Amino acid sequence: MINWLHSKWHRPEKGWDPVDPAWALEYAEAEWRMVDHALLDTLEAKLGGLAGKRVLDMGAGAGQYSVALAQRGADVTWHDISRTYRTFAQAKAADAGVTLHWSLGYLEETQALPAASFDLIFNRICWYYCQNDQAFARQLWGLLKPAGVLYIHTPNSQFHGEGMPTLARLRTWLNAQTGFKVGHPMLPPRRVANLFAALPISRLEADYRDPRNDVIWVWKVGGESHTSS
Repeated sequence: MINWLHSKWHRPEKGWDPVDPAWALEYAEAEWRMVDHALLDTLEAKLGGLAGKRVLDMGAGAGQYSVALAQRGADVTWHDISRTYRTFAQAKAADAGVTLHWSLGYLEETQALPAASFDLIFNRICWYYCQNDQAFARQLWGLLKPAGVLYIHTPNSQFHGEGMPTLARLRTWLNAQTGFKVGHPMLPPRRVANLFAALPISRLEADYRDPRNDVIWVWKVGGESHTSS
């Protein structure tokens, strides 16, 4: 409820932006230098190619993966809350000679995007910004085409270790015990996978080799998936 109220008072279409422009530029330049091309290769393998596939980069930020996916032939929609990042991503897309679709809003604000329309949803290091974890899992599932693939990489509540500030620790504990969110707590390890296990999916892969991060692959029911890695 608190996060929902915040989203009603702070509107991107009215000029509100959660990202400081100076910090955003520094962060964006760093992110662009660290694109994981091995991950893109894995995405290609698991989808049987990216060319012609409809992709939603959910929480796309500086747009480095939006552009990289488009360069491999995907039809990519950038979705994020920040106008600052959108401006940066638009310039990078123009430099790269690719065309992206643009969707501005909170993670939950995808009403303008057609349901069951994406072959791949790419959600990297921003899950914790959603307002309700269970509802967000259902939302992503609903945006996938039958047999579509969802990729999630999210730091979990172990990410900051003992260095987590007291208030953040309290928010994290509250979320772990009740599911209630104040601000943007990181979820307990393995919870994201459990949210999708209750939905109609045909397959789920989870990578917990780094105990601070959950990496999840989800296939929606509706057809055979490619299994190369």
